[in-house]
Amino acid sequence: MAVITELSHTVIENALEQYDIGKLMRFKPATQGIENTNYFITTRSSENGQSVLKDYVFTVVEELGGDAISRQIMVSLLSDCNEAGLPVPVLVRTKHGDRECRAWDKPILICEKLPGAHITHPVVENCEAIGRFLARFHLVTRTIASKAKPYIRNVDWLTRSVETVEPFVSPDQRFYLRKVLEVLTSLLSRTDVQSLPQSVIHGDLFRDNALFNSHGLSGVVDFYHAGVGYEIYDIAVAINDWCEHHGTIDERRASSLLSAYNQIRPLTGLEATFLNQFLLYGAFSFWLSRLLIQVRDELPDDYPVKDPRHFEELVDRHLRRPFRLTEPETITVK
Repeated sequence: MAVITELSHTVIENALEQYDIGKLMRFKPATQGIENTNYFITTRSSENGQSVLKDYVFTVVEELGGDAISRQIMVSLLSDCNEAGLPVPVLVRTKHGDRECRAWDKPILICEKLPGAHITHPVVENCEAIGRFLARFHLVTRTIASKAKPYIRNVDWLTRSVETVEPFVSPDQRFYLRKVLEVLTSLLSRTDVQSLPQSVIHGDLFRDNALFNSHGLSGVVDFYHAGVGYEIYDIAVAINDWCEHHGTIDERRASSLLSAYNQIRPLTGLEATFLNQFLLYGAFSFWLSRLLIQVRDELPDDYPVKDPRHFEELVDRHLRRPFRLTEPETITVK
């Protein structure tokens, strides 16, 4: 979550006139993330004669947040996940029954604020919870995969992104970008890889998109990257963040995440075989996404930009020292 468009009390209050959630009492910007503007807001309303305070997340969908079709799929996705009991946001309807409204010529989404806080230093139990969530999420979203758009970061996106950032990076980086692109293009063109299980994937399940409380995983947010993709890629993206430690993958945490996932949705033998290549794929796509933002010159000076070097180093690590479980028997494949 982040703030790109600065909002005032009056501006938010005017937008809330399209909803029936009470009077705006306070608001504060959310600071994490890089793609949409998010504020935490608190409203006061009357229920059964009592004054009630409720917390919401007020989101302005910025340019990088996706198009109308993607948002419609996201709404359907959240609805299905809610029905399945997954801890995802509940979108608030407007007075006219719509899931979104518009202000400043941008889409506005409001959802109930989920309990919990972000985890900075994950432990095994956190990784297990993420593995269980992803397995349940993938099983639920298979039913709507035929309606959803493909996950955007495919070979064409990787190629265009490399071409876009090449003029702004060093010769060594250009060589490295092309080298990894060649590896991944070859990987994703394989017929056995193309047969791997797919569903709607989250695509961005980092620590700043999950919430934990004393009971465990209490919420998963930010589904703007969701699209039909390889389930093993979604797992790899999560491992790259939840199990990373000083530039390497902590095997105990990674094994815990994989084992928890596998207990609900058993991995196939091919998925286990290609796990490391998908770890490379995940790290490379986020290295590129950060480079793409870094090289844009039309963004405001205070636009949140994250350092691409973290994922550049992780790409190097996956390429030079492929991750291997020393106890692969902890994952039973079908």
